[in-house]
Amino acid sequence: MTRFIIGLLLGLLIGIGGTAAFLITAGGGDYLVVSSPRVRELEASLKNVDQDRQWLRTRLNEANDALAKLESRFSGLAARFEAMAGDSGRGGAAAGSGEAASPTPQASATPRPEPEDDASGGGADKRVEPTAEPATAS
Repeated sequence: MTRFIIGLLLGLLIGIGGTAAFLITAGGGDYLVVSSPRVRELEASLKNVDQDRQWLRTRLNEANDALAKLESRFSGLAARFEAMAGDSGRGGAAAGSGEAASPTPQASATPRPEPEDDASGGGADKRVEPTAEPATAS
């Protein structure tokens, strides 16, 4: 009877050791890991993240293309502005006033009247809006 129990315990230990060695060396543990619900959940979220990353990559490429177009348009406008500024500078000097054209406009001789503030605070709007009919004086 004791030989039987000792043989059973020894067989159990050798079986556990052999199973552990198989799972470690032969990749048999991969099946146990892959079949886990948590691993499946993580794989699904990883696929979603990859899809989101691909979508963001395409959006970034579209944004880069749009910015390149805007940059080229801005460069074109800047070149046109420089050409117009150069033409107006040369045209003013060639007009014959005798003075070099200044890049800043000169102040007018008559000052503009400043709008009056409504001190009463009545809230009357002094703006005149255009109408289709001529205004009649009463």
